[in-house]
Amino acid sequence: MDDRPPFTLLDALAHRRQLILVITGVCCLAAAALSVFLPKTYEATAIVYLDTARTATDFDSGIAAGDLLQHDFIVSATSRSTLVEACALAGNACTSSDLVAPETTIGKLVSAAVYRGTSELTVSAKASSPAQAAALANAVAQAMINQDSAEVTRLYKPARDNLNKEIAQLAAAMDTERKALANSPPGSSAAAGHQAELTRLQNAYMLDLTRVTDLNVRMDRLTNIANIVQPALPPAKAESPNPVLYISAALVAGLCIGVFAALLIHRFDDRIVSADGLARAAAAPVVFVTPGVLRSLLSPTSGTYSLALANVFARSPAPHSILVVAASERDKSGPVARGLSSAAAGAGQHAAVVELNGSAAIEKHDLESTGDELVLVPVPSPDVNPKALVLGRTIKHSVIVATNGVTRFGDARRTADLLRQSGVDVVAGILVNT
Repeated sequence: MDDRPPFTLLDALAHRRQLILVITGVCCLAAAALSVFLPKTYEATAIVYLDTARTATDFDSGIAAGDLLQHDFIVSATSRSTLVEACALAGNACTSSDLVAPETTIGKLVSAAVYRGTSELTVSAKASSPAQAAALANAVAQAMINQDSAEVTRLYKPARDNLNKEIAQLAAAMDTERKALANSPPGSSAAAGHQAELTRLQNAYMLDLTRVTDLNVRMDRLTNIANIVQPALPPAKAESPNPVLYISAALVAGLCIGVFAALLIHRFDDRIVSADGLARAAAAPVVFVTPGVLRSLLSPTSGTYSLALANVFARSPAPHSILVVAASERDKSGPVARGLSSAAAGAGQHAAVVELNGSAAIEKHDLESTGDELVLVPVPSPDVNPKALVLGRTIKHSVIVATNGVTRFGDARRTADLLRQSGVDVVAGILVNT
């Protein structure tokens, strides 16, 4: 047999609601404290437009080039070279440690991402003041563009240097051929040869000039592929801490933690908190739950005791005496016995409560009823005093009393088993709400 009360979700949440509320409240208070004491952080964002059409020859290649270009810019946003240049652009916004290892300092405050699936990038920066956040975001965005332009220039420099060198050599060769042509006799074969060579050199010179022009145009197009379309502005409010977000997250987390803690504690807690729990512990056919203290004061005559007596009379039409037994040493059987007596009196039944105190001798005639009188005998738990077991020789019906949230499952089961072993039938249980 299980040594714990039945486990139900609703019972756990209802009985542990105060624990859930306390945990949720603590989480919300912690979130509120963080919102007050954490230093404020401001975030500003600049938007950079990438003209990927300048590098594409068709639609498909434009998409591929655009994706690659966006990736390069995003990586460049947190690179060492970009951050160092951003520090220079931002003036004295960077400290000496930022200049030594910017990727580990301001690099953690900067981020770049694609803006809503377009050809634009957002460059965001965080700082302790709105002006510093906007300055850092704009500086990083401009540094990204400058670094990209410098990289394009570096890549095209060898080809342009080779063309310029070749043009200079062609120019020198043409000067030599012009001098030779001027010194040759007109109409001679030497003059014709020099003229043909000069023409060849001039054609090669013009071809190289065309190549240089094309290269410069391409470089100009690539170095101007990105520009800042929306500079970052100082934000009006802090990005963090966000009280609404913090408290909302704390509320959800507190509820989750509270519910989990309530279920965990309820699962391993063997205290009886429901009528079903007492019924299983005492193997009683029915269990009745008394109202709380406030309701008892407003309605002294509780229907719970009337229902309990009705069940007793239904199981044994003519009981003369009933033992009202506390399930454990923490339970009180006297108030329940008096409640049953009041219920019997309200129904026209003569009833008397016989309380056996101290070490007084228990005589059989003290418990015998006169006429149709019902004798109710409140006794403590067998764990405290064996009165209930001794009286079991005379009284064969009992009502076991437990207290909601106090009585242990094992105590109630042990008391019920001892009563049955003494020949006393447990006809009902009463769970008292405090």
